[in-house]
Amino acid sequence: MTDLNFTPKTFELLEGLAANNEKAWYDDHRDEFDAYVRQPFAMMLELATDCLTGAPVPLAGGSKTMFRQNRDVRFSKDKSPYSTHVSGVLTPSGTKAEKEGLVYVQLESSGGMIACGYYKLSPAALGPIRDKIVDEPEEFATVLKDLESAGLSFSDEDKLTKMPRGYDAYSEHEYADYLKLKSFVTMVHLGRGAWLDGDIVDCIVDYAKSCASLLKFGRIVDTD
Repeated sequence: MTDLNFTPKTFELLEGLAANNEKAWYDDHRDEFDAYVRQPFAMMLELATDCLTGAPVPLAGGSKTMFRQNRDVRFSKDKSPYSTHVSGVLTPSGTKAEKEGLVYVQLESSGGMIACGYYKLSPAALGPIRDKIVDEPEEFATVLKDLESAGLSFSDEDKLTKMPRGYDAYSEHEYADYLKLKSFVTMVHLGRGAWLDGDIVDCIVDYAKSCASLLKFGRIVDTD
């Protein structure tokens, strides 16, 4: 258990931003937001990094792997200037420019979430993973077993309804349903307690270790 300065004030500020998503409000509360929300979040990522240094799949992050509070509204119908959540990633390289799988952490007014894996891959990146599922089903079975043991499963967000192009011949494959996935991601939702009780770092570390075989399996993705 670690005191990161996540307090009821953290969630009051997140609720306040959601209700007053405007520059004047944020400017008035910027110092508090940094002290009770963003700085504790960065420290959380740094502590998780320390714990994962010797893990099967080391991951790293900190303030530089957090996402900005300001939203890019140039091409969005929603012109709200700020994200109402705080988020960041832990990656093998310790940067946000990562294609080798990652752990994503999000803090919001209701609690938050942790996700792990490969999100919305390009067709070029999906191909090698799909091929590996076809060619090495035993290794993929290990991924599924490890996730199941941790009470996790793949999200079916954006899942194809038909076999992807070029894979019709594998429609009877034992893992054919997984070939339809466009993301290989697991996620778990958290209540406020994980943050307020000081357990969030342990939650992230345990989750990352539970997803180690998934991260290893997908590392065939070309990072060039």
